[in-house]
Amino acid sequence: MDVAALAQTILSSRTAAAYQDAQVSMLKKTMDTQKAAASQLLETMTLPLATDGNLGRNVNTYA
Repeated sequence: MDVAALAQTILSSRTAAAYQDAQVSMLKKTMDTQKAAASQLLETMTLPLATDGNLGRNVNTYA
């Protein structure tokens, strides 16, 4: 067994794992940013409910 080849295999495996960890970390940060942006957008789109008068307070449903 070649020790140099074994060392190279271990090193490339650790490098690949570190690269994958960095990708997952960036994906999580991106998803958190998108979540915050979507929440902010939804908050700006919220309309107040009708509380005064007769219009818009009742929903008539028939089965």
